[in-house]
Amino acid sequence: MVSMLQLCIVGANKINILSYLKNNNFYSKDTFNEYKYLFDMFLKNDSFSKHGNKDKWFDILKSLPNLDTKYLDYSGSQIVIGKPEEINIAEKQILENELLKLCPWRKGPFNVFGLEIDSEWRSEKKWERIKNYLPSAKGLRIGDIGCSNGYYAYKLLDLSPELIIGMDKTALFIIQFLSIKYYTKQIQELLVIPCSAEEFGQENFDFDLLLSMGILYHSKNPESHLDVLKNLLKKNGHLVIETIISMTDSNINIDRGQKYAGMKNIGTIFTKNHLISLLKKYQFKNIECVDETYTTTDEQRATKWMEGKSFKDFLLPNGDTIEGYPPVCRAIFIAQKK
Repeated sequence: MVSMLQLCIVGANKINILSYLKNNNFYSKDTFNEYKYLFDMFLKNDSFSKHGNKDKWFDILKSLPNLDTKYLDYSGSQIVIGKPEEINIAEKQILENELLKLCPWRKGPFNVFGLEIDSEWRSEKKWERIKNYLPSAKGLRIGDIGCSNGYYAYKLLDLSPELIIGMDKTALFIIQFLSIKYYTKQIQELLVIPCSAEEFGQENFDFDLLLSMGILYHSKNPESHLDVLKNLLKKNGHLVIETIISMTDSNINIDRGQKYAGMKNIGTIFTKNHLISLLKKYQFKNIECVDETYTTTDEQRATKWMEGKSFKDFLLPNGDTIEGYPPVCRAIFIAQKK
């Protein structure tokens, strides 16, 4: 029989993350109440709430210097939070030590009280390629699928949205977001929750704008992913898809267990025309491919904040991938739901 003490311990563990967010005033009471069903994802998603590194990550969050700042600038390449004069040398060293424990930082760059987080991806380059194709209306409901640590979500604040919901099923990236959100408590309209688009639940919310960046080629069923995106959008809602495309006449199908440019869990890499046809099939209109850019070692590379192998380690001298596929090209598609 389970004792009352054991039940109390289980209950304490279960509410740990929400207690942490509430006790540290990450959001206002009104925000917690209004979007309770979203915050509940932190408890419902077992891959996050029961992750083996959860306690270690919470210890890192609790060790961050307790600093208050109102400074946030997302207009440049870096997401800049706090000013250098708002932190002392000892605090800055603690900040760096703790945030380095959350490596690898894939998306960025961030600048936190003068500490530069030089992420693997120079994500501002991709942002420059999409920003002019986003709707200009204010008060939008925006979803960022596979948002990682929230870099693009911060950039999306420039649209003056009603709410931005980032979704990512990688628990570490959620913790990275929380480590940064600790210093932007004034921002109420930005949430990042531990789930995929498929797990989010279409009955919860409908979006004016969805971003799915770097997700489609990882999908086990890409057509199902497109269908989910369609169902999450309002009528005439806007979709931005960034994905790797095949520059040959045929799709590239990666067999299970095989890799593409060193990446695992790759399914189908579509040609541009095939993906446009699929978007039409799933009731999208006004479809355009607005950018095609070959990935370079300037845009994706190893740094102090991501010390493992990166893009250059998976290329042949002629630019092909080490598996023999043609050079990696990423394309951006925009569309609207009919």
